[in-house]
Amino acid sequence: MLETTFPDAQSFDAVKRTYDRDGFLILRRCLQGASLASLREHSEQVARRIFARLRAAGQKFDKFGDTLKRIEEDDPWFGQLLRAGPQMPLLRALVGDEVVPGTAAWFDRPHGSTQRIMPHVDGIVRKRGPHTGATMWIALDDANTSNGCLHYRRGSHLVAYGEDRPIPGPDEDPEQVVPLVVEAGDCVIHNALTVHWSGENHSGRPRRALTFFYWGASSEPTKAEREREARRKAGIAQPA
Repeated sequence: MLETTFPDAQSFDAVKRTYDRDGFLILRRCLQGASLASLREHSEQVARRIFARLRAAGQKFDKFGDTLKRIEEDDPWFGQLLRAGPQMPLLRALVGDEVVPGTAAWFDRPHGSTQRIMPHVDGIVRKRGPHTGATMWIALDDANTSNGCLHYRRGSHLVAYGEDRPIPGPDEDPEQVVPLVVEAGDCVIHNALTVHWSGENHSGRPRRALTFFYWGASSEPTKAEREREARRKAGIAQPA
């Protein structure tokens, strides 16, 4: 298992106050040295394997570009990290509930990509509530505005947005917009209801990351989510 520098139990109250206020928490230098190298190595291996399989099958890539979801189904190493990694006690404290593993995903925003991910939240398919869930995002490369870093709207997890996607007007108040300027090995945890988005990459550098998504155990799935999960388990193609 990876060695990390997540806050210990004595610090949970302090970091939770920041998380509850802003809707996200930035944790610097969580992974370094051998742990960061191991995470990169596993990530690159699973990405090469899955993309090769997709190309061989003539399948189209994810609509958001070089994105691979549910990598834990391809690699048990990520399954173990998703279910029982060192982040679990902190996530329980931040969500205020037992957490249920959702999925692990690999993201790449390669140089020259004009792909943008528009403003959205991760928990839209579940009924809104204080314990909806959380996403842990781990930077594998340094990220800033030049290579399409993530942006958050501070406090947006407290706003009841409608069903519009993308969510309109997230950057109308620049004082509330936080570009996620991070170094490789930094971790960010955001509420499943926090509005976030990312931009294009014209920097000459990659912008790779891993995410681990969790539902709060007491959050209630909608009928649409239950039906979608049943189709996925049955191997039935999802509707366009």
